[in-house]
Amino acid sequence: MKKIILFVLALLSFGVAQNATTTNGDPFSQMDKIFQMQLKQMEQMQKQMDAMFNEFSKMGFKNTTPMVMSSGGIISSGIEDKKDHYEVVINVGKGDIKADVKAKDNILTIKVEQSNEVKETNSSFGVVKSFSSSSYMQSFTLPKDADSNKIDYSIKDGKMVVKIGKIKE
Repeated sequence: MKKIILFVLALLSFGVAQNATTTNGDPFSQMDKIFQMQLKQMEQMQKQMDAMFNEFSKMGFKNTTPMVMSSGGIISSGIEDKKDHYEVVINVGKGDIKADVKAKDNILTIKVEQSNEVKETNSSFGVVKSFSSSSYMQSFTLPKDADSNKIDYSIKDGKMVVKIGKIKE
């Protein structure tokens, strides 16, 4: 991508330089205009990104909550303080789900693998077997008062709830 952008800039610069040398002899006279155009495009992209994050905010997602975008929608996966413990809720879907939740060096790592049952259909070519699988992994930095020895999780109705105990003072 960088090579393409540099190539386009070089072509633009070459065209401007040729035009400048034929008009007033200064090959760099149009460079400020080119950079101003690029700056305006970057400002437009920034406004679009700000609007997108404002929409997320209106949907109830906090700016501090990490999000994962997937074809199935948004998977909210931030650590939430529940006063007596911390909690992470992840949409994992339904099917055969294998989960691995570990904490090491104040980092919580959640791995989820999901596979759906094998479907068999008879066709003129014989028996066709199909299945699907997906995986998810995310790591979080645990808060200072989180007890990495008190981690428990459950999966129910397509949601995985990870509870992390707090260190009592």
